[in-house]
Amino acid sequence: MYFIGIDLGTSAVKLLLMEERGRIENIVSRAYPLSMPRPGWSEQDPADWIRASFEGIRELTKDVDRSLVRGIGIAGQMHGLVALDREDRVLRPAILWNDGRTEEETVWLNETVGA
Repeated sequence: MYFIGIDLGTSAVKLLLMEERGRIENIVSRAYPLSMPRPGWSEQDPADWIRASFEGIRELTKDVDRSLVRGIGIAGQMHGLVALDREDRVLRPAILWNDGRTEEETVWLNETVGA
């Protein structure tokens, strides 16, 4: 039996294939771009996450019988915003956890509400 671990990070997705006794069989990483269209902004295209994850899983499991995979654990990057429409289509690039465009509002909230 095999288990897959997926860590969706800010710069890349990291994948690990482990057999049932805990021995690591393979490790794969797939990078994707980070967009900073304005100072303090940090965004990514969620389609890049999916593409990189699927490519990584294919490479990760290329030398094993995929029918023996019994579980997949996924961890994602910190809080972020993926805006979707009514049909669950992505509306715009995801706003990442390290985006700073609301700094002014954050200061106001901390001074007003936090006081």
